[in-house]
Amino acid sequence: MTTANPRAAFFDAEAAAPWAAAPYGAEHAPKLERFFARTGPLAGRTLLEPGCGTGRLTEILARAVGEEGAVHACDISPRMCAAAMERVADLPQATVSLAAMERLPLAPGCVDLVVCHQVFPHYEDKAAALACMARALRPGGALLVMHFRERAAINDVHRKAGTVVEHDMLPDLETMDALLTGTGLRRIYFADDDTLGYLLHAVK
Repeated sequence: MTTANPRAAFFDAEAAAPWAAAPYGAEHAPKLERFFARTGPLAGRTLLEPGCGTGRLTEILARAVGEEGAVHACDISPRMCAAAMERVADLPQATVSLAAMERLPLAPGCVDLVVCHQVFPHYEDKAAALACMARALRPGGALLVMHFRERAAINDVHRKAGTVVEHDMLPDLETMDALLTGTGLRRIYFADDDTLGYLLHAVK
């Protein structure tokens, strides 16, 4: 199967790579612990996970929201979507769509939390992406942007990639704040270090 979108084709080729497909290891536990400290209890809540990749976090989120909650996940890579669908096949509260976030048929104000895990640099129009996330969030809802590495390391890897992602940069904090403000979101927490990686928490 040929993927016409060059960005989707890139991630198709990476779908089996360890960074995308391997189960989380012990080194990820403290990073996930910090993440869940920011989300608070998730049981019964409705989540949006754009750019879900192979569904490593999707499965964890789906188990956390339980049968009374819902996780709407999506990705533009057919192979990554297929892997994610397989991971959550026994979790009816999780749906995985082969689609860009902007094309999901979500009603305004229908989700409690948006989770962008290792995907934010890859949005070509970050302002438009954030506007879509903000529209989906209910008043008081939250956005969490998480990476397992710090911003400088992420940008360095992408810069040196020599592929379609070589210009996919995670913005500096001043730029992120401006983007958030422009879509009605407000940052309430930020951390970026070489031990626990990058985590930004904003609210609507």
